[in-house]
Amino acid sequence: MGSCYLLRMISMPSSTSLFLGRRYFAAGSGSRLGSFISGLAIAGLITGVALLIIVLSIMNGFEREMRTRILGIVPHIQLFERGGVRRWQELAESLGSIEGVREVTPFTGFQALLNARGKIQSVQVMGLSPDHLDSALRAVLPAKAGDWLGEENDAERAPGIMLSQALATKLGASAGQRLTLIVPRVGAGNRQATPRVAVFTLAGIFDTHTAEDQALALIHLNVAGDMAGLGLAPEGLRISVDDVFDVRDIGYGLLQRLPGEFSFIDWFQTHGNLYQAIQMSRQMVGLLIFLIIAIAVFNVVSMLIMTVVDKRPAIATLKTLGADNKTILGIFLVQGTLIGVVGTLVGTLLGVAGALYVPDAIATVEAVFQIRFLNTEIYPIDYLPSALDLSDVGLVATVALGLNFFATLYPAWRAAAVKPAEVLRYE
Repeated sequence: MGSCYLLRMISMPSSTSLFLGRRYFAAGSGSRLGSFISGLAIAGLITGVALLIIVLSIMNGFEREMRTRILGIVPHIQLFERGGVRRWQELAESLGSIEGVREVTPFTGFQALLNARGKIQSVQVMGLSPDHLDSALRAVLPAKAGDWLGEENDAERAPGIMLSQALATKLGASAGQRLTLIVPRVGAGNRQATPRVAVFTLAGIFDTHTAEDQALALIHLNVAGDMAGLGLAPEGLRISVDDVFDVRDIGYGLLQRLPGEFSFIDWFQTHGNLYQAIQMSRQMVGLLIFLIIAIAVFNVVSMLIMTVVDKRPAIATLKTLGADNKTILGIFLVQGTLIGVVGTLVGTLLGVAGALYVPDAIATVEAVFQIRFLNTEIYPIDYLPSALDLSDVGLVATVALGLNFFATLYPAWRAAAVKPAEVLRYE
């Protein structure tokens, strides 16, 4: 049977094909095994479509949180000058006027050890200015930044320090507690020098719900500069940009505008592996669940072939009554198409509902059973995000319907090829 002939046969199903196709779909196969496989095929299609939509939405959610929350805490570009950034106010104002640059804020960062009543943790200290915090940090930090970024360092009051919730839990620290910060130093000839030691008051605790919480501590910019040996000059500038995927070009453009010995690193260098891991996970998990849909489609083929075998006498009778090959082909195409439409439609509805409500459902389960499915020691965030994309829904539904339609062609062609004389000879 040529492909053109087959296309002509399936182009316009007759009313008889539509009627009998709907009857066969509603009644299922005449055997229990056939009915079971029919139900299994629809259930598999529903499950595959729903899971694929939910998983794609969750991976979209991780990508969204990577761009908004994680890259809100992590600077898009970090600009450095040897010995600290001098006249950083003028430089920040100049860089802020460049197209594509959204915010420029000073910082000083270094590794240190934090001691809380004998418990010691390695921390990443970030020195910030209360008057120059970018919008992303202001969203997760206390409203009155000056209260915890105090510069005072006298007998009455030690300078303030802010710890992430995860770090405070590891140290067993609470607000108002005195903490000791130890900054290792390297002297001439790479010899170990006497470390700088300072006492801080834990002024508050924040929670970004990202992996940065595992070691992040915040102090005043000037205090950090003093402990890092930079004085009042910040170590570098945090630069936020409008397009996070254009940071490399923007960074090199900044270097061309700046005199002196400047350098930069961008988020691709610090967190690019995390973004690539999210993209690879999306592709791999999507492929695995796509195979579930393919298996469900093979079940449709098995079910339709069993139906054809079971209905051979009926097919032969229809042909003796005048039904042509197009009518027989149309009957089983209608039956297979209805399976695909129903399975895809129900799976799509369940997938959309799951994508919309699965974060709340997981959060409720975590709250009721006091468990945590995601931990920032392993995952980039500690909650399950979801971002439903209608284009993904349309793609999944289209692929499922397309695979199901092509899967029905062979059983339908086998049904149309039944010869009445050979079948009715033994009836």
